[in-house]
Amino acid sequence: MDTSTLKKYLLGKANRGDSVLIEYESTYPVEGFSWGFLIPALLERNGVVVADFFGVGDLLFRNYIRRVSGREYSRTIELMRNIKVVKIGPGSASYGGVFEEITPTYEPSTFLKNYHTIISKMSRLPSKPEYVVTFGLGHYIHFGDDDAIRSLITAVSTIPTEDWVGVHFINEGVMRREHLAMLEGISSMVFHVSERGLKVKKEGESIDQGGR
Repeated sequence: MDTSTLKKYLLGKANRGDSVLIEYESTYPVEGFSWGFLIPALLERNGVVVADFFGVGDLLFRNYIRRVSGREYSRTIELMRNIKVVKIGPGSASYGGVFEEITPTYEPSTFLKNYHTIISKMSRLPSKPEYVVTFGLGHYIHFGDDDAIRSLITAVSTIPTEDWVGVHFINEGVMRREHLAMLEGISSMVFHVSERGLKVKKEGESIDQGGR
């Protein structure tokens, strides 16, 4: 896959505070794209926090790491130790270091409290992250349906984050169309990755104010 387009937008145009969706089909092996390309590229720039719902990120990482060997295996394991992890729900985190564990909730006020706790702890990390990558967000919304999307939007609209770029991997097959549309509507950029390549669905461009 030609990754230059993603580098152009995500590494070149995304600013702190932006929210970026990367949608993928359920049969696409996204582990190679996420763990083999994107996360290493982000780690080379600055700190990365992974928010892992139900261990989806860990399962994808295990799928990826089983397919590499030798020096590449050692390099990957060493690199991933620099990741800070927020574990949301059951599941493991065989990469990085877990600094917070949260029980999933679909009640807006409780979700907001948990969200505030995570944001506060990330802000106090010795090295503040430039990127926060989430896995399993679509699963969370699927399990909680309208309550989940309401909780999520309540949290991000109440406590906007301007200190890092949010990158969210979304398995589009587990989500209702209207829920996905809600996420796309509030995101700065939206990409779709598949065997056919990378498609830019929404790009964040600066607005020309006509000299005002």
